[in-house]
Amino acid sequence: IQSLASVQSARVHLALPNQNGFFREQQKASASVVLTLYPGRTLDRGQIAGIVHLVSSSVPEMSPKAVSIVDQSGSLLSGPQEGADQSGLDAQQLQYVRQIESNYTQRIRDILEPVVGKDNLRAQVNAELDFSQVESTAEEYKPNQGQQASASIRSQQTTEQIGQGSATPSGVPGAATNQPPVPATAPVNGASQPLQAAQGGAVGGNSRREAVTNYEVDKTVRVTRNATGGIKRLNAAVVVNNRTVTDAKGKTSTQPLKQEELDQLTALVRETIGFDEKRGDSVKVINTPFQVTKEEPDTTPLWKQPETVDMIRTLAVPAALTLAALIVVFGAIRPAIKAAQPVVTPEEQARQQGLSAVVDDAEELPVTMEAGHMPQLEGPATDERLEAARQFARENPMAMANVVRGWMNN
Repeated sequence: IQSLASVQSARVHLALPNQNGFFREQQKASASVVLTLYPGRTLDRGQIAGIVHLVSSSVPEMSPKAVSIVDQSGSLLSGPQEGADQSGLDAQQLQYVRQIESNYTQRIRDILEPVVGKDNLRAQVNAELDFSQVESTAEEYKPNQGQQASASIRSQQTTEQIGQGSATPSGVPGAATNQPPVPATAPVNGASQPLQAAQGGAVGGNSRREAVTNYEVDKTVRVTRNATGGIKRLNAAVVVNNRTVTDAKGKTSTQPLKQEELDQLTALVRETIGFDEKRGDSVKVINTPFQVTKEEPDTTPLWKQPETVDMIRTLAVPAALTLAALIVVFGAIRPAIKAAQPVVTPEEQARQQGLSAVVDDAEELPVTMEAGHMPQLEGPATDERLEAARQFARENPMAMANVVRGWMNN
């Protein structure tokens, strides 16, 4: 974790529960990380997620949700911000909201900076978006000849049945209907009366009629899916600094803007963000003098500055390797070479000195130059010395080898 460029130091606390034989009683491991960041440095969401997964992957059965990261000021860097917000929005939706707000803020800056100056305004836009997914289905039925025309008949079927039958019982069902007919009686005196028909014995018929009509109608099925992420409301706030005025003497002063100028700036902001009164949008532009803050010099020592620390970290590995190589060469290899050389005794050293006196011609040769040319050497004396050197080498080969080795070392 400390290898990150923005992290000055880090402390990791692990809470590892004791394992037991009961699966239900086992607790999960957790971790907390305290980061000390360099002044002016921050960590993005990707780096925070990398630290969370790095710690959770280092401990068996630790969930990334069990890792908490805070900085030196106590601000929580991990937690609900990685997944879903308290309003129910996930990370992608929050990023989309910030992108919309940033786009509208940049539009306001682009339209007002040429008027009031680059560093003379501050703008902020709050966007309320609708991420609800709505799907509606509607079915409509209407005549196929238009709204005003009557429905046309597609098919019609009529069934009619008429029949005649014998005398059948009729009337209200009950005991009176089911009784036998009364026997006919004739008066003793007088003309005879016609016979009465039995109750409910009149002859009649029955009929049945059915009609089925099918009409032509139009059926419309409409499925509507609303797009998510629509703008429900926009709130824009703009703060404009006072105008800087220079008089004839070259002295500068600040003056507040007039109300007409504020109204013009408000109209520009409304047109820029697409102000909609029905939607409930609001735009507020105010004029107030900005506070001038002096930047304090950085008192951080040179060896604590982030650039210096990064350079030291970059050069630390090559410097350490070079130092290790020098220690190995001068501490191990060179003493081993010296130990391998034979020790020269005083007698051999005296012989080497005698041989050097014989062979060294520089001490016997004249060094003066006359008339621009070297004096000629005597041949017999040189031959005698060479012969003496060869004879010494034959008699003392070891000493001769040490002399040659000394020449090579020098």
